[in-house]
Amino acid sequence: MSQRLTQVLSARSRRNGPLLSIFVTAGFPERDATPEIVETLAEAGADLVEIGIPFSDPIADGPVIQRASQTAIQNGMTLMRILETVEKIRHRVTLPVLLMGYLNPVIRFGPERFLRCCADIGVDGLILPDLPPEEARIWAENVHNQVDFIHLISPNLPDARIREVDRFSSSFLYCVSYTGVTGMRARGEDTVSFLQRARQIARHPLFVGFGIRSCQDVQRVATLADGVII
Repeated sequence: MSQRLTQVLSARSRRNGPLLSIFVTAGFPERDATPEIVETLAEAGADLVEIGIPFSDPIADGPVIQRASQTAIQNGMTLMRILETVEKIRHRVTLPVLLMGYLNPVIRFGPERFLRCCADIGVDGLILPDLPPEEARIWAENVHNQVDFIHLISPNLPDARIREVDRFSSSFLYCVSYTGVTGMRARGEDTVSFLQRARQIARHPLFVGFGIRSCQDVQRVATLADGVII
C-alpha cells in the first residue's frame, strides 16, 4: 500500500466521522479540467480522489456517469491522457489518487504496461470492478507492483466470499451499498444491515459508495463506515 494511502487510512482513528472520497470522471466537463478540479477538491477537504476512466459501455453506472463518460470520450480522453493527467495532479496535490474504471481499456493498453505506468507516476490505488481479486493478485505479482488494488463487495455476497475478498485486500474494501447501478438511492435499512455484517467479517476499513447522495446518507452510515464515496 502506498505511503499516502497508509497515512490517510491511519488518520481515520484520529477524527470524528468517516473519510471522504470523491469520484470525478477524467476529461469531464472539458478534457483538461481534471487537475484543477482535483486541486479544488483537495483544498475543500477531500481525503481521497477517485478518477474515473471513461468507457463507452459503463454497465454498472447510472445516467449521470454514463453522460460524463460519453462527454469525456468525445473530448478525446484516452487512457494515456488520463495517466498524463494524473502525473500533472501528482505535482499539485498530496492526497491519494485512485483510478477507477472497467477492465477493457486496461487490457487494450496492456496490463503490465499499465501497472508500471501507474507506479511510475504515483497512482496510489486501482478500482477495477470487473477484475476478480484472484486475477488482480496475479497481475500485481507478475510486475512486482506496489499500486494497491481495491476490491468491491456487495450486499448479495455470502459471508465466505466477503472474507475471501478481504483476504486479497491490503487497504480498504469498497462496499457497494445496494445491488444496482450508480446514482440510485440506497435503502437505508438494507445498507445498514449489510455494513453491520461486513464489519463483523472484514479486517480492513470499509468505504461505502454507490448510494451516498446527501448529508443524511453520510450520517446514516457514519458509525459503520470508515469512509464514504460520492
